Amino acid sequence: MAETFSKPRVSKSSQSIQLTYELPHRVYTAKPYPILSANGSTVILYGHDNGVKIIWRGGRKFKPQRPASASHSKTNGSGGAAVISLDSDDEGDSAKQPFEDKPEFEAEDDELNPSHPYPATLQELDLWFGSEVLDLALLPPTILKVDGPSWRGMDPLKQKIVFAASCADNTVRLVTLPLTPPSPASKARPELRNDFTLANAGKGTWGETVVVLSGHQKPSEGVSITVDFAGAKADSKTSADTQIIVASHSREVKGHLLLWRVPVKSYNAQVEPFQSISLASPAKSISFNPSLSRQYSSHLLVAESVGVCRIYDYKLVLKSNEEPSETSSAEHGKWLLSLYAGFPAVKNDPQAPQQIGTHAGFGRKTVVDAQWVSGGRAVVVLLNDGEWAIWDIEGVGPNAPQGILGRQGIKGGSISEYSLTGYIDGATKIRTSGPPQITSSRFAPMTPGSRKAADPFSGRGSDSRVRGQISVVEIRSSSPTTPSEESILFWLGDTHAVVPNLAKYWAANAQKTGGSGSLFNGPPGARMIKLESIDLQGERCSGIEQIVKTATSSTGLSSEILILGEHRFTLLVSGKPLRERPAEKSASRLALVEKSINGGQLDVFGIDQALTRMESTGPQRKIF
Repeated sequence: MAETFSKPRVSKSSQSIQLTYELPHRVYTAKPYPILSANGSTVILYGHDNGVKIIWRGGRKFKPQRPASASHSKTNGSGGAAVISLDSDDEGDSAKQPFEDKPEFEAEDDELNPSHPYPATLQELDLWFGSEVLDLALLPPTILKVDGPSWRGMDPLKQKIVFAASCADNTVRLVTLPLTPPSPASKARPELRNDFTLANAGKGTWGETVVVLSGHQKPSEGVSITVDFAGAKADSKTSADTQIIVASHSREVKGHLLLWRVPVKSYNAQVEPFQSISLASPAKSISFNPSLSRQYSSHLLVAESVGVCRIYDYKLVLKSNEEPSETSSAEHGKWLLSLYAGFPAVKNDPQAPQQIGTHAGFGRKTVVDAQWVSGGRAVVVLLNDGEWAIWDIEGVGPNAPQGILGRQGIKGGSISEYSLTGYIDGATKIRTSGPPQITSSRFAPMTPGSRKAADPFSGRGSDSRVRGQISVVEIRSSSPTTPSEESILFWLGDTHAVVPNLAKYWAANAQKTGGSGSLFNGPPGARMIKLESIDLQGERCSGIEQIVKTATSSTGLSSEILILGEHRFTLLVSGKPLRERPAEKSASRLALVEKSINGGQLDVFGIDQALTRMESTGPQRKIF
């Protein structure tokens, strides 16, 4: 049923079980959808050389297909026969009614096979764009899960997959697709075998709609989407006013930011941007505020590589002096706040790269990525030297009477004060690309290589090319009285680390200064965990994401972690078993003793159980 993803390669480490899926093409980005499909499947999207592939993993399986001879006896499922209109005036046009897919699923989930204890791939779907998809953006989970009369305009989007894709052909595509996986009968339609172009995205073969967002002169390097609930009132007009807002940035000139608005209920084939902003420097990433508050939902976080993060509000419109006929968008929003990173301590760091003709500490640390945390009230940033920090804008952290705005935001030396900071363990071991740095000297030959190194405006050395990312996911508690948790995943070079519970970590390290990113610092749940033994078969990491677990466990990782390579991706699922109760532990030990006393040797399964217990109990005694 799912040809490409039959069975993953399974490997086990002391921290997790790794499921590696080999892919038939080059992949650039991957995103898990924040909500489950109707049958309980987890949806994963990834962009590749020719478009986007959607995977439905786990959940209730499809019911067996009925024989074709019996399909006429029941109305349910008869749409799979592709009703044909015989009254067409143009016989060459093959006027067929649109195929109506009605998949049916089993009543309950299948139990996992003990030999393969992981969900199987239920269905997969290819959307062919004819261009590389470099980045994907999804609606925030807070918007997809909102409910109430004030959010009535979101109803058409809750049963669909909504994503924006930045493509190598200088366009951004906004795509909507049914959240329910297509049935086997839908994929086995005879017209798909006769005309392969029907699989192109935008034909409506799978119920999808595609809107092309134009305006870029270079490929988009990042995209983000949100929903604008224009209207604010719970009446019948709310749904008509709801619009999808898409933002995208590229490296045109110094940096270019475009914004589009697309109505939810009326799609046009192509849309022009309503705002066009020139940036002072190229952006590393952009993200809309996930808050549902109208005061914050229009805020866009723009992380620039030169060491600053800015907040832009597209609703605070400032009219441009240019005539509307001279430019496609004569309006733009307002920059609200700039957050400045610190400077590298070159004197105290013997491993810091030295550059010819530059002063010690020239330039700020390079921003690798920045994301919203704490419901859009704070910002977490990752810097190129392995430092990560949190700017508490609204004062939501522990023992914080006021945020950055209350403190005017800037310390001496134009540095925005951090509320929490630390370093990712092993950041100094990051492999850097390019030629080795030339040591500083009073006289240096003006070769092309040394001239580039001597130019203080050509970059910040090899560290400016370090690749990394931040993934933030909200994990809701099973108890309605317990607040939600936020899990923060960091990737920098070859290092991956996760903070399972940001609130606990922040409370445990709020009184400490610097270097709080220790692996064994604080109580359980309040430590940063370094992920080890990640095997991508020699490929470099292309991205990271987190998948919220459908069933919570008392031990292990708080989320499933997706590590993307170049031709494969790996899922890290919790590998440590639940802590045994004393009665269960003594009973299992007694069974092993009885087996050895009776003269029988332990089989492979028994040895594996014994080794698992040793792995789960040994490290705990060393830590505590």
